[in-house]
Amino acid sequence: MANDLMDKNEGFVDVPDMMGNLMNNFFGPRDNFWNTSKDDHSIMRTDVSEDDQEYGIKIELPGLDKKNIKIDYSNDNLTVSGILDNSSEEKDKKNKIVRSERRYGHYSRSYYLPGVDEKKISAKYENGMLTLSLPKSDESQNHHIAIQ
Repeated sequence: MANDLMDKNEGFVDVPDMMGNLMNNFFGPRDNFWNTSKDDHSIMRTDVSEDDQEYGIKIELPGLDKKNIKIDYSNDNLTVSGILDNSSEEKDKKNKIVRSERRYGHYSRSYYLPGVDEKKISAKYENGMLTLSLPKSDESQNHHIAIQ
């Protein structure tokens, strides 16, 4: 802790860095899945594929209950959101709680996927992996613009 308070930045103490180190030392490293940094792409890790017929999406959503996942497609944007609401308890032989933990989080990601046939979208959620198939609309495949 004393090393964290040392003068590293020309007389200024890096408080966020110091607090992050303190929290990691006290609670252990933060789970990257719930790290809400704006630049962190570990939230809802996603694979997107595309061919002539469809878009394929695979999104990691570990620990979520299927009923807490919402999928919306409108204005050429797919939005997937989820709520994690888990709790666990450990009790001793006398049925007294010796440890209780809760995790809660709400998060969302959007993907620009133009020309999808909304009526044919399919989704499957299994073992923490959401798999989506978004077939392209026949109409969108026939729209070509020539620039002269």
